Amino acid sequence: MTLRQYFIWMIVATALCWLGWLSVIWMIDPAEAGLLGFFLFYAALCLALIGTFSVAGLGFRALARRQEPVSRHAATSFRQGVLLTVLMAGSLAMQSRSLLTWWNLMLFIITVTVLEFFLISFRSRR
Repeated sequence: MTLRQYFIWMIVATALCWLGWLSVIWMIDPAEAGLLGFFLFYAALCLALIGTFSVAGLGFRALARRQEPVSRHAATSFRQGVLLTVLMAGSLAMQSRSLLTWWNLMLFIITVTVLEFFLISFRSRR
């Protein structure tokens, strides 16, 4: 698969995930759906956010670092997209349970940042 095909498929898949998330919002009543409704909401949201952050990160890196091959940035963009999604979806889940406070959010951000630094250092050792 070429990088262009990867980019196009990621955009198409992300658009479908956003449509799936919107259909969950429009068609599922959270009071009646129970656990399945919340699972569908968070699953569709996470997939849509991963795709959005990955595509945006790859596009930004391609424009900012034109001298480097874009294929080097695909894995980094995907990894950081997953970490940003964990941060956003985790914050949303904590807020839904009334657990999100400023210090709790700061600890969560620090944890995700330390995880990113660990992944960077792990990759540089290989």
